[in-house]
Amino acid sequence: MIVGRTGVGKSSFINSVVGKSIAETSKYEACTKIIKHYNHISHLGDICLIDTPGLAEDDIECDKKYLDLIINSVDLNTIDTLIYVSRLDETRFRPEEKRTINLLTEKIGALIWNKAWLVFTFAASVPNENRDIVSKTRKVQIEEFVKAITLEYNLAPPFQGFKVKLRVDNNYKNWSSKSTPITSLAVL
Repeated sequence: MIVGRTGVGKSSFINSVVGKSIAETSKYEACTKIIKHYNHISHLGDICLIDTPGLAEDDIECDKKYLDLIINSVDLNTIDTLIYVSRLDETRFRPEEKRTINLLTEKIGALIWNKAWLVFTFAASVPNENRDIVSKTRKVQIEEFVKAITLEYNLAPPFQGFKVKLRVDNNYKNWSSKSTPITSLAVL
């Protein structure tokens, strides 16, 4: 299940994983308003990516409506991986992102973080010479916040960090000399 703020590239990430445009995207406005399941057969086996509406788009009531939609549309007990998507090109850890993490924890449960991946999108927008330090800084910020939030919920075992951390760019091909096709990593 793929979650995050509105506009971070969740649907574009799905298109990158699948290798074609199957999830609707928009540069200018939020377009995912419902839960959509995308089944894909890869060389690693069958995967199902669940696209969710972005949070922190409007007010808290809209976020709660979207989270209720997730709870009522997805069997959370069958989720193998929570893929939390954040933009790498953000200059700081924004209040909207903190609100998103807090709401996900409150409504979906702290336990989901123990099987979470962190995916940074828009990685090509960060200059190559800064990409590693920006990635490490943003990862630490997000992980420390998730640790603090899940401690409040007495998560056992405690959150130790994201299982997998990826940098992707949904708009550019071959943007890094170390690029690996996302489908080779998608062991969901």
